[in-house]
Amino acid sequence: MATGDANYSRLKFRALGSCFVDRFTVLYDFSKKITLFLLIGFCLGVAPQTRAELNLGITGGQMAALGGENAARTWVQELEKNLGEAVSLRIFPDDDSLFLWMERYRVVELGLTSAQTAQEQPNGRFYTISRGVSSDAVLLMRPDLSATRQESLRHHAWSALPDLEHHHAVELARQGRMDEALRRLAALRAARPENRWLVYDTLVVLGWAEKDGEAADLAGRISLDEAPAYVLESVGKSLRNLRRYADAGELYAQALVRFPKRTSLAVGQAYALADGGRASEAATLVNNLRDTHPTNPEVLEAGLYVARRQGDLPAQLDWSQRLLDPVPAHEAARQARLQALDGLGASHLAVDLAETATPQADRATSSTLRANRAAQQVRWGIVEPPSEAERFAATDRALALLEENLAALNPGNPADAALIRQGRLDRLVALRDRVRMAEAVSEYESLVADGIEIPPFARQAAADAYLYLRQPEQARDLYLQVLEAQHGNFTAQHALFYAYIELEDFEQALTLVDRLAEREPIWIRPGGSRTPSPNRRGLDAAITATQARLFGDDLEEAQKRIEELRDMAPRNPDLVRQAGDVESARGWPRRARESYLRAERIEQENVGTRMSLADSHMALREFDQAEPIIADLYRRFPENRQAQRLMRRWEIHQMRELRAGAAYADNSGAEPASKELRLDATLFSAPFLTHYRAFAGWSWSRADFPEGEGIYRRYGAGLEYRDRDLEGILEISANQADGDDLGLALAGRRHLGDHWSIPFAAELFSRDTPLRALRNGIDADALRLGVDYLRDESGQWGFSGQWLDFSDGNRRLQFSGYRRERLLSRPHYKLDARLDLGLGSNSESDGPYFSPERDFSAEMTLDNRWLLYRRYDFSFGHRLALSGGGYWQRDFGGHPVASLLYEHNWQAHDRLGLDYGAVWRRRVYDGVGETGLEYFLRLGWRF
Repeated sequence: MATGDANYSRLKFRALGSCFVDRFTVLYDFSKKITLFLLIGFCLGVAPQTRAELNLGITGGQMAALGGENAARTWVQELEKNLGEAVSLRIFPDDDSLFLWMERYRVVELGLTSAQTAQEQPNGRFYTISRGVSSDAVLLMRPDLSATRQESLRHHAWSALPDLEHHHAVELARQGRMDEALRRLAALRAARPENRWLVYDTLVVLGWAEKDGEAADLAGRISLDEAPAYVLESVGKSLRNLRRYADAGELYAQALVRFPKRTSLAVGQAYALADGGRASEAATLVNNLRDTHPTNPEVLEAGLYVARRQGDLPAQLDWSQRLLDPVPAHEAARQARLQALDGLGASHLAVDLAETATPQADRATSSTLRANRAAQQVRWGIVEPPSEAERFAATDRALALLEENLAALNPGNPADAALIRQGRLDRLVALRDRVRMAEAVSEYESLVADGIEIPPFARQAAADAYLYLRQPEQARDLYLQVLEAQHGNFTAQHALFYAYIELEDFEQALTLVDRLAEREPIWIRPGGSRTPSPNRRGLDAAITATQARLFGDDLEEAQKRIEELRDMAPRNPDLVRQAGDVESARGWPRRARESYLRAERIEQENVGTRMSLADSHMALREFDQAEPIIADLYRRFPENRQAQRLMRRWEIHQMRELRAGAAYADNSGAEPASKELRLDATLFSAPFLTHYRAFAGWSWSRADFPEGEGIYRRYGAGLEYRDRDLEGILEISANQADGDDLGLALAGRRHLGDHWSIPFAAELFSRDTPLRALRNGIDADALRLGVDYLRDESGQWGFSGQWLDFSDGNRRLQFSGYRRERLLSRPHYKLDARLDLGLGSNSESDGPYFSPERDFSAEMTLDNRWLLYRRYDFSFGHRLALSGGGYWQRDFGGHPVASLLYEHNWQAHDRLGLDYGAVWRRRVYDGVGETGLEYFLRLGWRF
């Protein structure tokens, strides 16, 4: 035959068997001889054959055994190549027909039949060329051919024949009998080393048998330049299985040059590229293949594989859906889609898909998806809600899903153990997010008791819960464990700062937050951008560093830092509010309120601003404005600690109050008294009409004087008024000393702003009347007026004057001034210096009580205050004040004076405070120095 398609045009496969059967049925009643002549005539007339140098004959049965049409074509092609001449193949219904055409008509030169049939032929009828190693196929040759022709056919015909043994070996492989198939192929290859088809099929079977190393070794020893595409595909797959991805990719690339339209080769190349770390190239390749083969499952499977190798969940979702459209039952695509939905945070859709697509999905997969759905719902809980009322809706849904999942799992089933652990850890986080902190701590402690390893995210949730529940030691330890595992965890470091603050460990807190602020710049340039962008973490760290100074009473530095931040972003409500908090701490409530109002104008519904504004109203005694804000905030955010503190502050404000004191003094002289005992108590009612409180007071004092014992009783009642600009009392009293007298007092303070205030008082039967005067039947009325200036928490000065009109005719005029400066401020220690000056005169100096004609005093005090212990509302500290100076009295000259005070300060809780201590004094009276020791106690109680 000629080359190309001409070869196949000569290869004629005639359906002579079918024709013969039809004609034979019609002519069945004729004699066998007539039937045979009719058959020959029909075949010659109806199916004339193309003339060829060599005619091959084969029966339909042998055709099937040979391997079908493709095997026959391959045989003809190989034989033409070996003989160098055209070959024509004729098909017969049975051996008798074949032999008739070989023997009588002498048209067919070679015929393929079974070994048994060949053995039944008489000697000399045909020549046997050869038979397979163990096959049943035999080639018969006409004996009338020339010797040269016979030799040529003997040499070439059988080697080109697709051996039935070869075909049988491949069939064994297809049946899964790989070892037997490979043994047969090895024997055939040994018998026919020139038959490369045996090598090709051996490569394929080795691939089927997963003997990829042997396949790669055999492929490396032969040339694959003429190998068919299916062989190249098999070798490429073996190389991929051996992780020789570069070799596989090169093989596929070369194969595609020969077979450019072979889609399976391009698909194999995509797999090799993806597995070899060239996923982007693989993605480009499969996308191009999809454009030309949009519904080809092989292409879609490859695209899905590449997407999964890339970890590209959106692409995986797309490819899986494209594959499920033409193949709805494709399990791998369904699993990939479930995985993609789950990984993309749409676990609820994954659960729906699993339950609707395959209602009988395996329990493990369903349980895992449900667990992931609950975990995703937990994470959704911290996303800003659509409305304030729904801020816990997502978390509540997560908790419901977690409870449902845990109830469906069996603690006794080892397969459920991991899911139970995951569910309990997620529940711990969800309880923290729901601010059900006691339950979160209980869950954590239960997990620890059960010996379950707690990952960092769950430890952090437990730490948050402990901190909320005022257990900062446990919180600190857990945060440190989290940071040991995750050094760069910003939120854990931020929370650890507050744990240190709660523990009063300001040194650690300051070190931590300053390091955090240094590491997190306020401005960043993502991706090398020339335009800076705000770094939220950096801003949070800078604000927290400011708070560290605020909590540590370094208020000047706190103000400097927060104002720098505020000026950088004047429209940031949080920064404006934080500036107000510092101003409030510095003693400027009006200025702070203006900051809060400015922050509120920037963002109307900023909750933090509303809380600070409520605090400001309380500090300014604007109780009518504070009450609705506090009530609203607590109603809306009952779980918020700041809202709880505001409500607690309001509740205490609404309580009754008791102030009580006692003092005992023992002096070396008669002035002011040799022994004196003072007791006093004042009970205030709960507030009414917003600004008013009623009160009742009692005081009693007793002292020894040269002229006898002095006792004074005072019973008083009145009203207290408090608002933003005015604080004052109006009291009526009954006074018992050397008789019964009625007293009346009006006293208070007028606030002119954050800095200036004016104290005032007007009294009939003044409290400042000396007890010795009362003992001798003398009382005094008084007027006081002053001015105070508060610069900030560190500086203050004031001046006041008092006029006393004694019933014995004496008129006393006193002026006093003071200045206080803070010399040192630390979180647990304060040192103040105070200068006190006094100037006085009396119109009468010969009375029974000390009344110098003119006097002047100057005294400097160093006031030391230590906070020794504090835990939330409970605190304990002590105070040491050392004073020294001079006192000058007309006619008696100047003399030194001094005092030493030491006291303890207890705050049992937010409603009870107790102070007690002693003070030693040296004073001078008419030139005579006297010393005294006084013990005192003060109590404040809200109930």
